Amino acid sequence: MNKAFLKFILFVVLATVPGIALAADVTVAADGSGNYRSVQEAINKIPENNKKRFVIAIKPGVYKEQIRVPANKPYISFIGTDAEKTILTFSLSNKEAGSTSAAYATYIGGHDFYAENITFENSFGTGSQAVAVLVEADRTIFNRCRFLGWQDTLYAKNGRQFYKDSYIEGHVDFIFGQAAAVFENCHIHSKGDGYIAAPMRFAADERSGFIFDKCRLTSSNTVKGIYLGRPWRDYGRTVFINTQMDADIRPEGWHHWEPQREKTAYFAEYGSKGKGASDATRVAWARKLGDSDIKVFSVEYFLTGIDGWDPYKADNFAWQEKTKPDFGLVSWNDVLKQTKLWYAVDEATRIANQVLLYQRDNGGWEKNVDMAAMLTQPERTKLLAEKSKTDTTIDNSATTTQLQYLAKVITAKNIEAHKAGFFKGLDFLFAMQYENGGFPQYFPLKKDYSRHITYNDNAMINVLKLLRDIAKKKEDFIFVDEERRAKAEKAVEKAIPVLLKTQVVVNGRKTIWGAQHDEITLKAAQARAFEPVSLTAGESVGIVKFLMLDGSPSPEVIDAIESAVKWFDANKLSGIRWERKNGESVVVKDKTAPPIWARFYQIETMKPIFIGRDTIIKYDVTQIEAERRNGYAWYVDGARDLLEKDYPKWKANLTKNSQPVKPKTN
Repeated sequence: MNKAFLKFILFVVLATVPGIALAADVTVAADGSGNYRSVQEAINKIPENNKKRFVIAIKPGVYKEQIRVPANKPYISFIGTDAEKTILTFSLSNKEAGSTSAAYATYIGGHDFYAENITFENSFGTGSQAVAVLVEADRTIFNRCRFLGWQDTLYAKNGRQFYKDSYIEGHVDFIFGQAAAVFENCHIHSKGDGYIAAPMRFAADERSGFIFDKCRLTSSNTVKGIYLGRPWRDYGRTVFINTQMDADIRPEGWHHWEPQREKTAYFAEYGSKGKGASDATRVAWARKLGDSDIKVFSVEYFLTGIDGWDPYKADNFAWQEKTKPDFGLVSWNDVLKQTKLWYAVDEATRIANQVLLYQRDNGGWEKNVDMAAMLTQPERTKLLAEKSKTDTTIDNSATTTQLQYLAKVITAKNIEAHKAGFFKGLDFLFAMQYENGGFPQYFPLKKDYSRHITYNDNAMINVLKLLRDIAKKKEDFIFVDEERRAKAEKAVEKAIPVLLKTQVVVNGRKTIWGAQHDEITLKAAQARAFEPVSLTAGESVGIVKFLMLDGSPSPEVIDAIESAVKWFDANKLSGIRWERKNGESVVVKDKTAPPIWARFYQIETMKPIFIGRDTIIKYDVTQIEAERRNGYAWYVDGARDLLEKDYPKWKANLTKNSQPVKPKTN
């Protein structure tokens, strides 16, 4: 902490909400008198997944930068001394960024964010959506702040949000999103004819919506007047309580956006005052609230959630640090698990657009990247410059996940750019398949073990399941053209023989599969130094389940499945558990434990094997170093469901389908 900072501020007093004093951690000053010149520089220095509040004091000045508070940096505070003199501004529009979600000047993704005496501005102006602040973080508070823009100024996207004594201006839908947000004693200014709120909900029981309590509405440059709001989706909810409506509000008050939304929208007023208040002329489908109705829209009730959050509690910050929030962002790990409706929203489009940014020129994608995480414009520019890289792979679900996600968004919205990216990625998979039907880990081919036919981490099986769904015209893939559908069908057909040929035979008996097999000899092969030639229990389960998908299996496929099931039953490990204790992975003896299997089995002996960085095979997991022991899944349990559920069901269906049809009798 430097002297300039000490002279600037020793303590930041967070007045009114939540009413406690916090020491500032760093200061930002555009003139160089602080720790950093830019706000983003200060954010970048905060460690990921920080457990304590980090206070950034921002000196008066104009900070022209795109700012991002990522989801993995919670408990951050922006503190200014005068909102009109402390301005965070950036110019970026939907047309430039590709979607409204990406067109932000400031992005708040880290939960428990707090801002005071700050102006947030998108200076783009008229002609396109341009977001001043996009907030998709839980338990956020903005106190005495200003939000400046034109269209889509404040994107209250998700989570619970509280706006206190703040100023918000815009023209069309300038307060919008799916958050549960309360605006208390705020000044809302319309800069022309348009709509104030555009709320979104997916269901009538979803606890989200916008509540304006004791606010003041003003307007300028109006001709036809202003609507209080319109539902962005069915079930959109907005309520004005004890609001001074000095703006030129249209007599009907609300707009349905689409006629059918009148049936589901929840738009209501209570205690409206001023020239814009006109209870008698509001649309018939708007709700009229009584004294007993408004309690549920109070800060204490509406924002409480499961965790019991109360923005007014004096110990709010300390409570936040020890209480898990209710809401979390959609991450790359769960992009395939959303409801059908979600794939049609702007957030899904933004992620799909980013997936295309990450796509390499050859059609594939790299691995281990969270492609759902919000990007900045410089990051987008960097990705465009890296399009020619050849780090494209099917390892760790890369490429297959991207294609599955694009298919869901295409099915929901049918955007041509997404379809072009999908077809390019699908053609990449066709190109990487070996003539013998196998798939390498990387393509173009590298000069290492990744050239092997790769079952490890279900790489090849993920591809085959995707291609099979395309061939079968499953719901998300109906848009695929007939030529590519037929190619997908042939690719699966070509892969079945190599699956059968690579099943390891020991002493004349078929067992299971290796994690990878030589692309020429088809024998089980070694990958990394700690992944020796062996049988792999985890990935072999995936292979068996894939073979079971065939409704009319050949005798060869049936034999492969039966042989693998016998092997799993014969080599299960009983009486032990693989658990995590005090940060260590350990084997625990337990006679009641369900069966598990080792990740690797020695082919010659069928003994479980373990191997550390020294590449020496051990027969006891405790004999390898902690780093390898704790960082790898040495035991797996996927075969349990295979034996207890999948196989019996498959066997029953096989028996049923093989029974001869009895001739009809007169």
